[in-house]
Amino acid sequence: MTFNEARYLVVFPKTTTLSNFTYNKQEAQRRLEALPSRGRIAFGLSCCERMLSNYVAFKREVKWGDEKPLRSALEELWKHLDGQAMNELMAKRLIANCEKVAPDADDFVSVLVGPAQEACFSICCILDYVQQGNPERIAQASAFAIDTLDGYVQELLDGFSTAARGVPYTSEREERIRLHPLMQRELARQDADLKMLVSNPDLNSLKSLWRAPSKSNIDL
Repeated sequence: MTFNEARYLVVFPKTTTLSNFTYNKQEAQRRLEALPSRGRIAFGLSCCERMLSNYVAFKREVKWGDEKPLRSALEELWKHLDGQAMNELMAKRLIANCEKVAPDADDFVSVLVGPAQEACFSICCILDYVQQGNPERIAQASAFAIDTLDGYVQELLDGFSTAARGVPYTSEREERIRLHPLMQRELARQDADLKMLVSNPDLNSLKSLWRAPSKSNIDL
């Protein structure tokens, strides 16, 4: 499966209300459209950096995978944010490398297969944006981040029980996912990043703050 196929499989509700926050992919895209291109890329990279450790944890658990292409792609994107050109050939090569190491959910029973796959595809989204300039690609990266939380929080609520997988997605269950601290934190972080980027901050300083966080968006 490629990330372009996976973009249609995001299963979280289009709108998620959380305390003072409301997540809506279309609204996220609208806010991204108001940012300069470098701000959009910075927001996407912030999401991707919080997801990379999920892939590393998956690799450690199942003894499969290679995070080096993902790290290399992120490195090239940060360089691009600093002003280094990235031509279409390079972007396509980096996307292909990331897709090669993306796990197929049908091949693994690990609860981390989804987060690992989404870590790969979110990076592909940013690379795709560099080629196309479409803010929807950055919004899709944020959607993958939320989907990671949605799936992982469901596992937490079910005690990581395989017998509980496939439980119907009821409104009550959706509400419990919505109120979980991990989901709240990710939604709040995305909102805060978008607000901060409106002020056109020094992106070089953000790079030092946002790269390689100590924990992923699911606390791994």
